[in-house]
Amino acid sequence: MRLRRGFVVAGSVLWISGGLLAQAPVVGGQYQANSQQPEVKTVTRVEPRATRLTESAPQPLGYETNVYCFGYIGPPHEVFPYTIVSAESLIEQSDFTTSDLMYLDHGLDRGLKVGDEFWIVTEEDDVYHPKTNHYLGRFYRLRGRAVTLSVEERTATVRISSSCTDVPVLATLKPFEPIPIPLARKTPPAVAGDPPSGKATGYIVQAQDGVVCIGSDSVILVDMGADKGVQPGDFLTIFRYAAGREYGIRPVGAAWITKEPPPGMQVPRTYLGEIAVLFVGDRWAVGRVSDSYRLIEVGDQVELK
Repeated sequence: MRLRRGFVVAGSVLWISGGLLAQAPVVGGQYQANSQQPEVKTVTRVEPRATRLTESAPQPLGYETNVYCFGYIGPPHEVFPYTIVSAESLIEQSDFTTSDLMYLDHGLDRGLKVGDEFWIVTEEDDVYHPKTNHYLGRFYRLRGRAVTLSVEERTATVRISSSCTDVPVLATLKPFEPIPIPLARKTPPAVAGDPPSGKATGYIVQAQDGVVCIGSDSVILVDMGADKGVQPGDFLTIFRYAAGREYGIRPVGAAWITKEPPPGMQVPRTYLGEIAVLFVGDRWAVGRVSDSYRLIEVGDQVELK
């Protein structure tokens, strides 16, 4: 008998192109496989563990420019070992910057050596307390750094290795000492209703470049330092009394007048932000505003956290 090409399914026999193949038996209207099915494994996806935010880990409190490009309060007319008296490009320039060569008033006669590194300093204005008008000292601005290239008997050549701003002739030099950026663990800042810490208090007395509206990342000077137990890495809470402890400022018509509050009147603190202390002097400290909630000004109070 000759088979026709094609296929016919009859019961459990399948005819294909003149041949036959065994067909799985029908059970309950479905075919049952003769061969063993592959094992199915359930794979549980493991989500990568989220990186934990290490808020409690020590973090740098500032940047190199915060400490190397600001300044400090010193005595009036501080004496410096060297003064810049001229420069290689004096005919073409009146102010100088990184990589420029400048000449000093002393050399081997003051023990200067090739490779010595210095702060470039200029004497600025006197600093007075914003509340008491008490004299605090003279502000000395750090304008950059310089390194000695060559030395002669009574002069030397220095190269400006790093400048924060323009460097004028007659700027002075003092030996460079690295200032490390402190590390500290940040804790939650004070909020409305928090009581005073009971620790040392002081005031913001100056802001970098004379900034009036102080905010986050501003660098400031306060009138409390090692004398009040302040150390690099500390935090200071910034606050003010909105109505003042002694008097309030109240509107009368279109004008503002001062009027003493009722006897015994007290108001809560208005918290303005926090300062991270970067380096400290005897009676002053330089810090960076790490948090600000509203406008901060010279004259606002600070408290050791």
